[in-house]
Order: sequence, then structure tokens, then C-alpha cells
Amino acid sequence: MDRDPEGHHFMSLRLSRVLRDIGVTRQMVTRRRRTFLFAEKVSSVNRLIRCDAKYNAFVFGSQSEGTTTLGMNSDIDTFAWEKHFNVIKYWSEWEQGEMNLLIIKNDCSPPQHCCLQMVRHDCPLPVTREMATANLDMAETMDGMVLLKNTWLDNPMEQIFGRLFRKQGPSRSALKYLDVIVALKYSGLLFECNFLFTRPKPGHWPRPEILAQARQCETFLVPQGHAESDQSQLEWRFSTSMIERLLMFDLNILKIQIYIFLKILRTSFFKPLVGDRLSTFHFKTALLFTLETYPPEIWQERNLLQCVIYCLKTLQRWFKRRFCPHYTISGVDLFVGKLRKWEFPLLSAVLSDMIDNIMDYVSQIEMDQIGVRIGNICRSVSTGYQNSLATVRFCFDWTLNDIFELYWRCTIEKIDISKTRSILIKVREILYDSYIWEELQHAQTFLYQYLASVTASRCLRLKNRIPSDVYRLYEVSLDSDLTSSRLKFASMMYCSGQYERAKQVLVYTEALMHADVWQYGRFSGRSQHKPTERFIQKVFELPVSEVIKRHVACSVVFNSLEICCVPGFLVYEMHRTIRPEDFHHRRKSFDDWMDLVVIDSKPFMFYLQYLTFRQLGEEERRLEALDKLHNYVCVESRGCGYIDTALNVLGHCYELENRYELAWTGYRKSLGLLPYNNAASWHIALACYREFLKEFPDNNAAIWHLALTTSI
Repeated sequence: MDRDPEGHHFMSLRLSRVLRDIGVTRQMVTRRRRTFLFAEKVSSVNRLIRCDAKYNAFVFGSQSEGTTTLGMNSDIDTFAWEKHFNVIKYWSEWEQGEMNLLIIKNDCSPPQHCCLQMVRHDCPLPVTREMATANLDMAETMDGMVLLKNTWLDNPMEQIFGRLFRKQGPSRSALKYLDVIVALKYSGLLFECNFLFTRPKPGHWPRPEILAQARQCETFLVPQGHAESDQSQLEWRFSTSMIERLLMFDLNILKIQIYIFLKILRTSFFKPLVGDRLSTFHFKTALLFTLETYPPEIWQERNLLQCVIYCLKTLQRWFKRRFCPHYTISGVDLFVGKLRKWEFPLLSAVLSDMIDNIMDYVSQIEMDQIGVRIGNICRSVSTGYQNSLATVRFCFDWTLNDIFELYWRCTIEKIDISKTRSILIKVREILYDSYIWEELQHAQTFLYQYLASVTASRCLRLKNRIPSDVYRLYEVSLDSDLTSSRLKFASMMYCSGQYERAKQVLVYTEALMHADVWQYGRFSGRSQHKPTERFIQKVFELPVSEVIKRHVACSVVFNSLEICCVPGFLVYEMHRTIRPEDFHHRRKSFDDWMDLVVIDSKPFMFYLQYLTFRQLGEEERRLEALDKLHNYVCVESRGCGYIDTALNVLGHCYELENRYELAWTGYRKSLGLLPYNNAASWHIALACYREFLKEFPDNNAAIWHLALTTSI
């Protein structure tokens, strides 16, 4: 068959169909790209929230390119660059008051690498060891140069993330699925990075307009030394990641399919031999050189397999030469530090056999069940629709996280009214990006919700009338999602004594709930609620913003600036960390939400209904709300979400009903599920104390009670 062009054409069309079935379609690639380009925008606003303007970032690699499948389970690669440093190539680029770093590169420097010399901020002269900043990781060379080491961030990051910190090549991270490279930026192209523009090319690809854009891209200096250097900690590697992303974004869906299939071949047949030392970057480089070399008319769907073979032949030539060039940087051998000499004959033999018998290899691929699919074997496989649903769900979850992240971060950082308004202005400035304006606009509504709640709380604290513009802020935020803004509005009205209005909002909010509502939250350390199949279908059919408005019930969150808009019992949730053991079980940088009130929408709605109907004296509706809350906690929740807080409010309702045994059971159950950082500790202690008062009413314990409640 491999010598039969017609057979190749038929199998190419079948393979293209299989790749579409596993989610490699133009729509899914576009959705992945949109998802992670939006993540970049959110990241820039989050840095404003944190008053951290020293970094900027973009997402690169397979997720942002859309060059992955569900079976690959690809990491998310993020490139962040430090803006405090001014990297200079010439002394004329020195800037007063900045932390300047001079690029040191000479004939002895390894390809694609340089050193960075510290320069004084007050005059264009080198820093001496005596003048060097103590908190920077530096080294002094034999000739007196003070150089910034590429390990300069390792100790600070290890202190922040502790045992979760991991280092792999240039990336540093605390999460398994996320690789972060913190680099330095030079505004222009450095030395051998002009290779793409100066070497001879046929001219059909890259297109002239793409090359023109590429010339405007920056060069990054990545914290990684040369593999064969004896001073690797002093060296920084040049990276042209922005150019590479630009080139990948220019590929059509057929070329994306070819690249994804090359990655699948790598994982299936080469990774078992040499691990990740023969990386996806080697295969991407082979694709780019092959695209440049072979004429444009061959890149057709019916030639998919032949185009794959052309790429493999490019790689085979490099194996024989034992040299893999970099596509954008001259003088670089991408095999150095990766493959060993004795491995080249083995890899070359496998590659030759693969080229000659490509379909035999395709039929053996287990990833994404490609072998089963290509052979039409009667086995249960996921359909193209199911894979598209899974891809869309993955992208939706990321986008929803990013939309909610701005609001979540404002709440955790306790951003005040003035700063929140500044953030809203920043969001409006970047709102009309042609790619992601809709998502940013939706993120804005959550910020309106937060601003309304903080402003209303201040008015209640000062015993001032809540002005009409605050009500307008609540109104424009009501569609942030199905429930959370409405519930925060009802909570404010309950706390301000507007019980009838609170009742109306709560009744209306409950009427909006339906069987396919998904309760969403940032469930760090908690089990997540599972969406229904019909919900996932809605994610596939509707725009992201419409799904959030109609089908997502976000967790309700309050911080201390909103304290006057929170029912008093829930304030204890802000003080759940009590004992030394609680502090020990809080993960730095992950459990900062524990100083907030966080409760799922459904239990909060039923709890507010109970409190409101109790104030209005509507006994039947009060008991009905209590039954709904009990049913939610004991049956519907299945122990997911913020179940500890739900159990606590259920216990409080039973206390108000004078059903103390049930209240005690609720608090104990809550503490049994989550024994650390749980406000149930307060409720159990206070319940015991109230029993103590009943037994010893004349014990002057009221003084102790006052001290206890003050400390809370």
C-alpha cells in the first residue's frame, strides 16, 4: 500500500476523518486559541489587581496553538517576562534609574546563549561585587564581572510554594499541569536570531506579511544554560517563542492535523525509546522546515500521509547528520544535550521503517484510539461529537475560571472601591479586542457585583442611605451568572431590613433554577459538582456568556469589606483558621480564600429564604425553606462543593428552631468531614457555652462570652 499513491490518498482521507473525530477541527482549534488568548488578557488585569506590574505573560505551546488532543493531556505552557530589568545590547541603550543588564556574548559563548552583566542604575558602568544587591542571586567572574545567575528566582519561588515547587529545564511551577518560564525580554532581535530573515528561502512560506510581523517580535532570555557548558548557571538562552507562535497561528487546519499526527507518532513510538529527549519541538522544527521546502500545492487533505512522510524524511536527514538546526536561530544544534551518539542509528532505523510502512504504525497507535478508528475495528470508541463536547467543556471550564478569576482576585485581595473602579477602567481599555471582547465584558459584570456589595456595606456600616447608583450597579450585574449576583443583592436587602424586597428577589431567583444548572466554584480542596449531560450540550451549542447567564450558579463570596451585607452567622466563616493545626493545613498561595465567606448558591438561597421568611413571620414558607436546605445538604449535594459551610448554616437554622440536637449533629458532621479550617469549631464551642450558661446562669460568664465574641 505504501507504494500505491491511490491507496495513500484513500488512507489520508480516512486519517483526516479520524483526526476530526478526535477533535482536530478548525472549530476546536479556534476555540482552544480563543480560550488561552483570553487567559492572557485576564492575567494582565490580575497583575493590576495585585499591584504587580513587574510581569507580563503569554501562553505558548500546544494549548494556545490548538495543536493537542484529549489523549495527549498536554500541559499549559506560560511565558512570563520580568519588566523590572532593562536588557541592553549596547551601552547606548542604558536607562537611568532602571535595573540594567548588559548582554555579554563573545566567540567563546555557546550558540543561542549569553551572560548578563549587572550595570549600575545611576551611570552606565558595571556593578562591582560591593555594590551588588544582596537579594539577587549573582556570581563574580575571574575578571571581576558581576553576572546575574539563571537561578535567581529559585529560592523565592521555593519559599512560596514549598514542597510543591518543581523545576524542569527553564520552567518553574507548583502545579503539575502548568509550566511557567520566567524570562527577561530584549526589545528586538538578538545576534543569531535574525537567521529566519537572512537565510535563503523559496519564498512561498512563511508569507511576507508574517515575516514582517515576526521582525517586530521581541527576543526573550530564558533561564537555562547550555547543556555542555561548565558554567551553565551563568548562561541565558535566547528564545523566539513569539515568532514561533506567530508561525503556528498561520497554519491551516490540514497543517495542524499533520503536526498533531507527528506528535502522536513521537509519543507512541519514540518516547518509549528515548523519553522526552526527542521532543515535540524537534518535530515542530521538522514541520516548519518541510513547509518551507516543499511546494504549497502538495499540502492537501488527500496527501496528508505523504506530507507526514516528508516531515519524517526531514527528521531522518538530521539523524544521519546528527545535527538538528533551529528554525529561527542560527548555529544551534537542537540534538545537543538531548540525544546520545549511540541512539541515532536506533532512531534512524525506526524512522526508516516508519516511512516505508507508515500504515502499519498508524494501526498500532493507542492514543485517542487512532489504531482502532483507522481500522474500523468493532470496538466502543467515543464519537466525534463526544470528543468535541469534551474539548468544548475543557475550554469552557478554563474560560469560566478566567472570567470568575478577576472577581475572585478582587475579593481575596480586599480591593477597595477606588481601586475597583480603576480596574474597571483597565478592563474597558482592553475590552474591544477583536478576539475576546465578549468574555471580558462578562468579567466586567462580576466586578460590578463586587463594587455594588462593597459600596453598600460601607453605607450600612456608616448608617447611611444606600444611594440609587449602588442599586444600578446591582442591576447591571444581575446577569453575571444565574444566581450569585441576585443572591448578593437579596443578602444586602436582608441585612438592611428590606425583607419584602429580599423575598421577591429570592422567589424570582429560585424560579430561575432548573435541573441542568451547574453549581460552579473555585473548589480548592473540595469535590466539584458534576454538570449534567444536557448542560454540556448547552456549552457546545451556546456562546460562553449565554451559558453562564442561564445555566451556571456561581458560589457566593464575601470579604471583610462586604461584612455588613452578610448574615451575621456567616461572618464566622472568615475566621475558620483558629488553632495552630489549622494554620499547618493551609497551603500557601492556594488556600487564601479561607479568609472569605464562600458558600454554594443553592444552600445560600435556601438559607436566606429561611431567614427572610422568619423575619416576615411566614411560618409555612420558613419551614419549607428549611426542608429544602436539609434535602440539599443531605441528598442533592452529594458532599460536593462547600459542604462544610452548607452544614453549618443548616445547623444554625435548627438552632433558631430550638432543635439543638439536630444543630449539634450538623456542626459535628461538618467538622467530621473537614476537621481543619472549619467555622464549625466556633459553633460547637458557642453551643457548649450556651448550654453552660443554662446550667450556671449566675456565673458571671457573660464577661467571658463578651471577650469570646469580641475576639471573633
